[in-house]
Amino acid sequence: MNLLNEIYNKSCKPKCENYIKISNNITLIDNFFENFKSARNFFINKDKWECISYQGHSKPGYESLFPDWVGKSLMEKFILDNKIVDDMNSYTIVCNFFYNELNPIWSLSTSTYFPHIDGVENDGFLNHICLINLNKIPVSTKFYTYKNQECCSKEINENWKEYTRDISKESLDYYGKENITKGEFKIFLDKKQDLSVKLIKEVEFNPNQAIVYPANLFHSPKVPQEFTKDNPRILLRITFDKKIT
Repeated sequence: MNLLNEIYNKSCKPKCENYIKISNNITLIDNFFENFKSARNFFINKDKWECISYQGHSKPGYESLFPDWVGKSLMEKFILDNKIVDDMNSYTIVCNFFYNELNPIWSLSTSTYFPHIDGVENDGFLNHICLINLNKIPVSTKFYTYKNQECCSKEINENWKEYTRDISKESLDYYGKENITKGEFKIFLDKKQDLSVKLIKEVEFNPNQAIVYPANLFHSPKVPQEFTKDNPRILLRITFDKKIT
């Protein structure tokens, strides 16, 4: 029987050479893998699922799934080096392939022009996201404020959800139809004068470089026109819960 464990252990050793603080909430990791080429080949050449609205979240494109322990093993050096207290049972890992789709969007965050969050602090723990760039070119993640707040707290979470629903309804009413495309939503946003969200930072990270940030930051991926179904924006996405001290 041919198992993936041996190939993974040989091909995907983390190096995590250097940590760069972009802000109190955002860190870059230099040279995440010892051998970027072999790690990249391992992760991008596995079976893929197309993302659909039935999945229950708004991720677009397609994705490859891996055992949770793979994410835990890849983050171990970063966790130890930075003296992070994590929930060892909270790890998830997926390889995302994003591209510009022409189909109607099923959520605002699918458009990549409007921010979202992936969670808020709960019982002293906050989910964190690590994105490792598997492309051969730099990619970017965009960060926003909502009513001048960079992070979403429990106190404003319901208000944020309500605002997102209002913007979604307003954009559909603007066009007078039930579904709109990514391009149509961008036109609506460009014309709207009183948005409560504001783009404040765009963080670029290079091939084999990773970005780590808490899930309660208002953020969205940058997916320019060059990323197509045959040439997608490829990121390895690891999440874990961090104890907030």
